[in-house]
Amino acid sequence: MGGSSIRNRQFEILLYLLKVKKVTHKELSEMFEVSVKTIQRDVDKLSMMGVPVTCKQGNQGGIYIEESYKLTESFFTNEDLQTITIALSMYDSISSNRNKDQVMKKLALISPELIDLLETDANDYFVVDFAGEKIDMTESVYKKINHCLDEEVLLAITCGGEQILVAPISYVLRPEGLYLYAHDEDYLLVEISAIKKAQCTDIEFERTFIPYKENTQFIFK
Repeated sequence: MGGSSIRNRQFEILLYLLKVKKVTHKELSEMFEVSVKTIQRDVDKLSMMGVPVTCKQGNQGGIYIEESYKLTESFFTNEDLQTITIALSMYDSISSNRNKDQVMKKLALISPELIDLLETDANDYFVVDFAGEKIDMTESVYKKINHCLDEEVLLAITCGGEQILVAPISYVLRPEGLYLYAHDEDYLLVEISAIKKAQCTDIEFERTFIPYKENTQFIFK
């Protein structure tokens, strides 16, 4: 299961908990190839979404889900499912890694008929005519960026003949290509294709940055 996206991983954790009812942080950490700290963040986010998960310490410790909990249509509204379906369709339009079918099969556990209808609508009514080459998210640089985004650790990148240490914030797709929105001493917009080398560090950072859409002061790299 290594390499799951953040949101997809949280959904995978939920499905796994529904199956086994109890699991340890270490087991999930090894299963998804992320740190125990990242798993705890995922569990906290599931709890904030109303999923009845609890964490216990000691010999019988682990992550538990309420025995009677069932994944129903109330977990996602119709609008949520529509948004997810459209987003997946758009992602598949620009990426060479097609993940939509795999995720849609999982969402179909909630409402097969509705998911089928939403997928048809997304394919018919939302078309992305992306002129550039499709993006291969399995390339090393993307894996390094994704790891640092997920684990909230600094990324060392080499581009334009210089090495800089940045906190990755988000990907930004612009008409001229895909960029990494990041922060060192300033806010940066780094063209992914210009990154010659990327290396993960173990230096943690806090995600307290200005979102890209709210920021008018950044430097192109």
